[in-house]
Order: sequence, then structure tokens, then C-alpha cells
Amino acid sequence: MNTKNVLLSLAAIAALTFTGCGGGGSSSPTATPTATPTETPATAEKQTLAGQITENTVLSADTTWILDGKVEVMDGATLTIEAGTTVAGKEGTNAWLIVYPGAELIANGTAAKRITFTSELAVDGEAEAAGQWGGVTIVGNTSNDQLSTYEVDDVTTAGTGDATSGSLSYVTINNTGIAVEQDKEINGLSLFGVSAATTVDNIVVNRSGDDGIEIWGGTVNLTNVTIDGAQDDSFDTDSGWAGSIDGLTITNGKKAGIEMSGTTVGTYKNVNITVDSEDSEGGLYFKAGDGEVVGGIFEDVTVTYNSTAKGAIAVAGDFDNVNSSFTNLTLAGSNTAIVGKDGDGADDAEAAQAQALYDAQ
Repeated sequence: MNTKNVLLSLAAIAALTFTGCGGGGSSSPTATPTATPTETPATAEKQTLAGQITENTVLSADTTWILDGKVEVMDGATLTIEAGTTVAGKEGTNAWLIVYPGAELIANGTAAKRITFTSELAVDGEAEAAGQWGGVTIVGNTSNDQLSTYEVDDVTTAGTGDATSGSLSYVTINNTGIAVEQDKEINGLSLFGVSAATTVDNIVVNRSGDDGIEIWGGTVNLTNVTIDGAQDDSFDTDSGWAGSIDGLTITNGKKAGIEMSGTTVGTYKNVNITVDSEDSEGGLYFKAGDGEVVGGIFEDVTVTYNSTAKGAIAVAGDFDNVNSSFTNLTLAGSNTAIVGKDGDGADDAEAAQAQALYDAQ
């Protein structure tokens, strides 16, 4: 493909629909305790995006971009979003953004000019809440342990490539998590088969109706991530993710702080998790299915667990005590137990292995 950047040119209109929606003052959502979303300029015009992006396209910061339904970045195209830009999902349209294998999303904000993904309701000054639009999904070509389809969109990774899917830096994602099909919700940020060549840093996810961030397979590494108010798991890994996260803060989640399933031994450094929900499944939840052995490498991690549900660490299925390690892992709060999730003998035995690893620090 010709690499000429298209700033919403007429050549892209066949694949990308633009509908002027008028002006009007607006601002992005209220700040979280850890990051301040960028305000939308009072004079920002709204433009609508719909359908497929097939050419290199730039979204400028002087416009608020409204996603009308599912917007797809197709193989060979690069979507670039300027620092300070607001992209918002339109209510009632199943709005979400998906980047397919072979495509790239370049969304590089700065500390002073974050890129904000949110709902149009929030842009218009309505109350912010989980589930007002979909979220951001990136599908790469790096392997996972199942070569399965992405659970929302019918996409399979080739499992053979390590090409970049782009870069996300200083990005805030708010008010996500609609169900596009029954029992199939979209997370705040979904990464499926994404390689370590992709940059993901300084990410904030607020009020997701499903997981804050979920990763299926791949080798992508993340740094400096904050997740607040996820209605399911805050940080969820599946299908043999072999990457790392350095710098993770989790607050106000409903289910697990970190849930790990698949043949997963990810690396987690400089992590702080606070759990108060009585619906919690554990601060750290090792969830192995049939034929799976789940573990992780944890260094400088604090779990403050104040729920009576389960324990600070919960184990279901086979715990990988061979490849796992705990270094400076601290359990605090009113419930520091390490338990088998379902209270049966098999899970309790696996939890005892996790307890031994914890005690051996």
C-alpha cells in the first residue's frame, strides 16, 4: 500500500464515513486519582467514524471523533491518533474499535496531552458509567496456546509473526464494556496475539463493564498501567501470554485483581492491588482449566485484600510451582489467606503449594 498519510481525505471516504455533528463545548471525563484525562477543546467539532479504515488515516486533536458502530482498521492500514485527541463511542450503536492483524494503531499522547477514549454521553456532559460503549481491541499475529478465535470478533491469529501492532502511550479509556453478543462483552483494552514489538505504556482504564484489560497469548509488554472500577476482572490473561507488566495499580474492581488462565506464566513487577468487593475471586487468581498449569513471576507486588470472599490469593486447578516465583510479594488487609477457590481438596492442595512459595520468600 502507498504509505502516504491521509488526513481524512476523500480517498478514505469509501471506507470511512464522516458526518459533521456540529460544534458545542464539551470536556472529557473527570480525572481519576492517578491520571487526568485531557479536556476536549471547547470549540472541537464532532465528526463520525463508521465502517472500515483501509488507508493510512490521521485523527487530529481539533476534532472529537465519534465511533458509530464497529470501526475496523484493516490489514495494511495505520490509524494515527494525535496527542490530546478524544475518540468517543456513540450510544446504542455497539460502538467499538478493532485493529486487525497487519494493521497498526499509533496512539501516542503525552503526560500533558493524553489521548482519551470515552463515550459520547460523557463528552456531552452526561454521567459517566461502565458500559456506555465498547472499547479498544488489537489483534496481532503472535502465537497463543490455543490459536483460538477472538471471543467477540471471529478472528484467528496466524501465530507465526512478531510484527508490531503499533503504539499506545498516555492513553485513557473510560466507560467501556457493552455486550455485542449475549455473554460476550468488550473489555476496556483487549490484546489478542499482540507482539513485544508493540508499545503499550502509561495506560489508564476507568469504569469497564467487563475486564479492564484482557490479554490472549502474545508477548506484548506493558508499563505503567492504572485500572479502576472494572466490573469483572481488572487485569486478565489467557492463552499463554508470555509478556510482562511493570507498574500496575488496581482499585475498585469487582472480581479478581489479576486473573490468570491458559498456560500462562507472565511476569508482574511493581504491582499494587486493592480489593474490597464481596464479589471478588481473589487479589491474585490462578485459574487453570483442564490440561492447564498456571503460574506467574511476581516481584515487588502488594495485594491489600479487604474482602471476606475467597482470599488474597485464590487457586483453581493446577498451580505451576516450578516456573512461578514470589519476590517481595506482600499480602495485607483484613484477609491475607491463600485458598483453593472452590474449597475442594484438589484446589486446597494446589493452594498449599502457592502458600509454600509465599512462605519461602
